[in-house]
Amino acid sequence: MREMTYEEAEKKAVKVLVDGIGEALVLEGPGGFYALYYFFRLYGLKAPHPEETPDWVEGPRPAPEGFRDPYDQAGWLEQNGYTLFINESK
Repeated sequence: MREMTYEEAEKKAVKVLVDGIGEALVLEGPGGFYALYYFFRLYGLKAPHPEETPDWVEGPRPAPEGFRDPYDQAGWLEQNGYTLFINESK
């Protein structure tokens, strides 16, 4: 999931959460459902590049419900010590 590009994830998404920070694409994978977060608006972009990998991955969960919206997830990350939303593995 961590290496999946936006283009690949978008095709497989069972749910999409969108707000002013970016998008969370919810996919079914090994062990349950995962949310792949793309915080492209933090970089001043209107849309993610098709080859972008997620900035954050959350899961697995037993159902596609219950994942945070991107804005709320960004706030949670900041509250828990993640001050830069940069995928260092890119």
